Amino acid sequence: MNKYICISSTLYPGNGEPVPIRIDTLSHKEGISHLCKGFDIHPADWPDGYGISNETVTLSTHQGTHIDAPLHYSPDGQDIAAADVNQFIGRAVIFTDSARSGYEISLDWDSYIARLDEYADRAHAVFFITGAYSRYGQTSYFTDFKGIPVDYINAALDREYTLIGTDGFSVDPPFSVMSEAYMKTKNPSVLWPAHVLGRTRPYYQIERLANLEHFECARLVDFIALPVKLHCGAAWTRAVARIIE
Repeated sequence: MNKYICISSTLYPGNGEPVPIRIDTLSHKEGISHLCKGFDIHPADWPDGYGISNETVTLSTHQGTHIDAPLHYSPDGQDIAAADVNQFIGRAVIFTDSARSGYEISLDWDSYIARLDEYADRAHAVFFITGAYSRYGQTSYFTDFKGIPVDYINAALDREYTLIGTDGFSVDPPFSVMSEAYMKTKNPSVLWPAHVLGRTRPYYQIERLANLEHFECARLVDFIALPVKLHCGAAWTRAVARIIE
């Protein structure tokens, strides 16, 4: 049986995120006092002397493997809670460019278009593997990765693909790269182009896919990547996939 494999990154404090992740833990011992309040129950009454633990997590909706909704790109866009869940279940076409050089993926254009056309009636997502997943947790993961050029995304949207995925920190190139390009050219189109595209052509992005070593040679996968239902521009997902071709 071709089992699903988790393709989401693990969230933990100290993983190098620009916005630090914080987890405040209420231990099983500490949980007893909370659960006994207001009742004639004492810590010694609990089986094994343990209550129930809890965690309070502080993090951004854009940390870990997450899905961006049109609201993230535009104040007029829909939030992630309004999305049809069928957007996040189905099949994805896979493209791999794992060479370390450059800040944008580079594929043979004719082959790219041919594969999009081949699977357009069987898939609605496109996932790009850049090799960034293998450096998750390292400093370079957050500063040295490949974005997806707008031409690639437009070609997918033209063929009615609605979800674009990457194992990189972002669908766009590193912020420092875009900022330096703007300072040289003063051309606003170099600033977050893949995100800004979503203002005129609304689509969904799934960023920071992980554990993709088994998928680099794949062409087509089944995937499930349901986002947490938040009235926000993005939400975390526990994504899974299995190879079809």
